[in-house]
Amino acid sequence: MKMHRQVPGTSRSLRRGLLAAAGLLVAVGQVEAQGRRGDGPRRVQTEPARFYAGGGLEFGAPSGEFKDYVQSAFGGGGHILYALDDEQIFAFRADVDLFVYGHATRRQALGGGALGLIGVDVTTSNNIVTGTFGLQAIAPTGALRPYLHGGVGFSYFFTQSSVEGSSNSEPFATTKNFGDGGFTTVLGGGLYIPVRRGYQPISIDLGVRTHRNSDVQYLTKEGIKVTSTSAPPTLSPVRSAANYLSFRVGVSVGVR
Repeated sequence: MKMHRQVPGTSRSLRRGLLAAAGLLVAVGQVEAQGRRGDGPRRVQTEPARFYAGGGLEFGAPSGEFKDYVQSAFGGGGHILYALDDEQIFAFRADVDLFVYGHATRRQALGGGALGLIGVDVTTSNNIVTGTFGLQAIAPTGALRPYLHGGVGFSYFFTQSSVEGSSNSEPFATTKNFGDGGFTTVLGGGLYIPVRRGYQPISIDLGVRTHRNSDVQYLTKEGIKVTSTSAPPTLSPVRSAANYLSFRVGVSVGVR
């Protein structure tokens, strides 16, 4: 039986090859690890924003019974969003809005006697404040991003008057004349027009919503009768459903 001798050169070459391969594997692993560490901050910076804040100007168009007593309303509002998924298709949404549906200023004397020499401006405003929360669904990509949203919450109708002198920059007395509130629902949609993408995206927000309010009591301009400078006005509130459409032009910004 013949014995084969191991060739020293072959053994050394095999060991050298194995060591070189191991060294190459270690080097590749280190490069990949450094690449992953280097990509970390960039991935964080390029992740889509989870929180969004927006606001804008709004016009209210009454409908149904409300239209019989109120012609229009103007105001503004803001909202916040929290995206529920990485594609940002679904999000929690919360809104707060303030509308003024009536405004009047009367000039009169501050009081009787010597106070009659002082003229003041008495300004009365009819207002609606609403707060709602719900869900929003939005198209994840595209040059134009349509969205739909709905929510529930509260509405509060109130009338207040303030007194201001000719030299005052702020009213020196304010009184709430009347107020009533109730449950409200909103359903709407709109269009985001991106003007900046990336880490902190900015979009123009064009939207419309329907506001449905349970029967509430509220004052109108005709519901306040001033018959004498020495007697308090007569208040005659109206009770009805108070539904209206609101049209918004605003902006939405991604925040961190």
